[in-house]
Amino acid sequence: MNTDFFRRTDLAQTIAAAGLRAVDIGSRGGFDPDLLPIAWAVDGIGFEPEPQAFAQLQASSPAPWRSVRWLPFAIGAANGPATLWVPPDPVGASLLEHDPAVGERFGLSHLTSDCRALTVDTVTLDHALADLALPDYLKLDVEGAELAILQAAPKALAATVAIKAEASFVAARKGQPLVADMDVFLRGQGFELMDVIRPMRWRTRPVAPHPYSWRGQPAYSRGQIGQCDLLYFRRPDHMADQTQALKAGLVAAALGYFDRALPLLVAAGVPAASIGDASRRFGRRVALATIRDHLRDMVPLLRSLTGGVP
Repeated sequence: MNTDFFRRTDLAQTIAAAGLRAVDIGSRGGFDPDLLPIAWAVDGIGFEPEPQAFAQLQASSPAPWRSVRWLPFAIGAANGPATLWVPPDPVGASLLEHDPAVGERFGLSHLTSDCRALTVDTVTLDHALADLALPDYLKLDVEGAELAILQAAPKALAATVAIKAEASFVAARKGQPLVADMDVFLRGQGFELMDVIRPMRWRTRPVAPHPYSWRGQPAYSRGQIGQCDLLYFRRPDHMADQTQALKAGLVAAALGYFDRALPLLVAAGVPAASIGDASRRFGRRVALATIRDHLRDMVPLLRSLTGGVP
């Protein structure tokens, strides 16, 4: 989605004046892109404890965001030392100890076996943001520690109107909370599940997933649901005030959930016609992107049909 999309709508002035803030925990490689349609009106804070990766982020341009501040903290469940378990592929580093048996079962040993134990200093999200503005939108992708971080951040959680958190259906780490645990906690905090995003299904080896076939055996199989991103919105009856409700409506619109955005924004005085026009234009962009994706998928599907993907 074009980063200037909402800037060219009648909602632009309301969005710019809202003072929207986003926090990205697990932002190696750059700030989470979900709010790109309103990036020009969003102030971001990202966390990256690894010195080299942090230096690269510090040197990067904040564009297209209104501002981005990077902080060199490892966010955890408490202030103090913790053990970071680092597998051969460091993208799987976690504050929870890995379960090699699960990695072996699904062909993910590079993410779960032969881990190094490093001592790192962690702080809670509330502590890290003590002198900063609290988030409206919160994204967490920290390989299993998402729930513990949320449980230790009541102030940040109370301010947040939308949360995107990675969650697992299969515990690839020892004692790892699962999707059901996340759902129970966040529902108790006044949130409700809005969407399940990018579900990942694991086969017993990292081979072609549904709907593709590969050249080995078995050529085709559906996979077991392994993990996903969960998107939660604050329930309308748990808004602290009209300002929070307005921000909730704007975030919902930026993410494409106009059914959710419409009553919140109308209650804040935004004309329904302006919201309807934005939704129509947003839908056209989505339709074009979907057509491109389907055309791009035709090549591997044809290979799957005629002989199997490599």
